[in-house]
Amino acid sequence: MAFKNFLVAGLFLAVLSGCGQEGTTDLRSAEVKALDEQLLPNANWQLSRATIELSFCRNRINEALLASEAELRGWRLSGESTAFPPYRSEGLDALSRLFDKTDVLLWQAEGNVSAQRYHVVKPASASKGEVVDAVFPAVVSLSSSEEVCHAAVDDSEY
Repeated sequence: MAFKNFLVAGLFLAVLSGCGQEGTTDLRSAEVKALDEQLLPNANWQLSRATIELSFCRNRINEALLASEAELRGWRLSGESTAFPPYRSEGLDALSRLFDKTDVLLWQAEGNVSAQRYHVVKPASASKGEVVDAVFPAVVSLSSSEEVCHAAVDDSEY
């Protein structure tokens, strides 16, 4: 009887821990989507000056994130999530998975069919040094992901 109770308790804990992970993933996905719809920097968030260029190993993801700087700005200025094209959700899901794996929060500056450019996002309360120091470790983390085929830093003004 004790073994049966132990087994039931173990299964219950496994189910609960699975639900917790899904909830965390959903929260991170919502955070990535909410940030993607905002013009940054703002009162809550700051951006790295340097950009990170990423190319996903699946062209479909790169195409889902296809957007010029002007298009992104226009979509974000509208203030409506419906302004964004529906195919973008697949790309944002990929960014959410990266955020889940690497704890690197990214905000897209622009994207073409082969790569996108992102800024690292940090809370406004983070020091400027924290933001600057986050870029290169972010590239290392992102480069280790199976989904990313190319990651590089560009700290030049553009």
